[in-house]
Amino acid sequence: MTEEKINNQKNNIFSIRLIKNSFYTGLALAFVGITPFTFNFLVARTFGKETLGSINLILSFCLFITIFITNFFGSAGNKYLAEYRGSKDHHKFIFVFKIMFLGPMLFLSIISIFIYYNWNYLIIKFSFDTTIILTIILYIFFRSYYIIIRRALYGMDLVKPYAINEIITNIIMLILLLYFCHMRQYESLISCYIISYLTFLIIGIFIFFRNYNLLKDSMVISKTIEKKEVLTRFNNYGIVSMIGTVASTGTGYISMIIIGIYLNHADAGLYSSVLSVISILMFIPKLFTQVFLPEFSKLFGEGQKEKITIIFNRAVWYMSLIATILCITVYILSNSILSVFGKDFINGSVILHILLPTVFIRIVSIPFVSFLSGTKYILYPNMGGVIIFLLSLGSWLILVPEFRLLGIAIGYTIGNISGISYQIIMAILKIRKFKYQ
Repeated sequence: MTEEKINNQKNNIFSIRLIKNSFYTGLALAFVGITPFTFNFLVARTFGKETLGSINLILSFCLFITIFITNFFGSAGNKYLAEYRGSKDHHKFIFVFKIMFLGPMLFLSIISIFIYYNWNYLIIKFSFDTTIILTIILYIFFRSYYIIIRRALYGMDLVKPYAINEIITNIIMLILLLYFCHMRQYESLISCYIISYLTFLIIGIFIFFRNYNLLKDSMVISKTIEKKEVLTRFNNYGIVSMIGTVASTGTGYISMIIIGIYLNHADAGLYSSVLSVISILMFIPKLFTQVFLPEFSKLFGEGQKEKITIIFNRAVWYMSLIATILCITVYILSNSILSVFGKDFINGSVILHILLPTVFIRIVSIPFVSFLSGTKYILYPNMGGVIIFLLSLGSWLILVPEFRLLGIAIGYTIGNISGISYQIIMAILKIRKFKYQ
């Protein structure tokens, strides 16, 4: 009886901690979601569709590059920091942390050199301003480390400090944005992001060192470490995760790049206004995955399969309810929401309606994908990502010449529904056998 009470008490503490992490993630979500929306709103109101389109074309180009680095080092680091924290292996934990932070430096340097020597080609291909090369390189660098530190803080279960850091840096971003829009300094708009990411980087490093001794004391310092084994596991997970996530997440950035190449900046501006609404909703799967994935990884490291199953079942119902409420609300209010950008942007409501099923299924899929990625089934969510990319790209090649922006939205939705449905089906099949293996 006493043992049962102790187990119930542990489960209650565990549930409270997960609820707290979700709460702080929700606070961060509010700021992370509203910031790009506010950015697009103010730029659209101040400078118009052309400027909004050109700015988002630059950002999409940069973001497409950063997702390779962040989803290799960030995803693998997030998983193994949590897993080795769960197994209390200090040396492996620190080794993963070093890989996570030193590795991107090498690749970012190579990317910067490549951009520098191919700048004239990029200017012609994407109609970039000739003077923004330094801005692009700085954005890619600080954006990458912003994501990596965010993943590290979740892997270390420092969700509350992360949320506070996110809120502070987003407020700084919004203040700078208001100032530059008021002064009509178009050339400084991307600097808002760069400064906020740099601030997040500095505060994030401070948070790590402030909490390091506490983390260290909770783990066991082993005499030896199989660095080759850890590096192999890190690389295998990182490569698979990168391929799948780049294929799925990168599809959104590629859609903007395709608009920039085949359509025009005004179309890109209209599409950007719709994506800014979608981005608020899409940060729900992104940030809540950061809660569930390291939690599943930690429990997997501890061998707590039954708890993983319990969390999975509860999360499916919660995420389904959230997805239903949000998508119905946005569908009903779509015209009103887009009208805040200006009357010219209301035409994007049809595009928004077409993209909403993607938002719904992504939110619902959070526990499914987190279970697969946080345990031992990382291949399946990334196969789903490849399906998303291939079907979206194939649909665009067929639909965009005739249907223009509608073709972009339809192709994106076809790819996402197909790929995510595959992920959900595989998770259902694996969770049934998981706790008995």
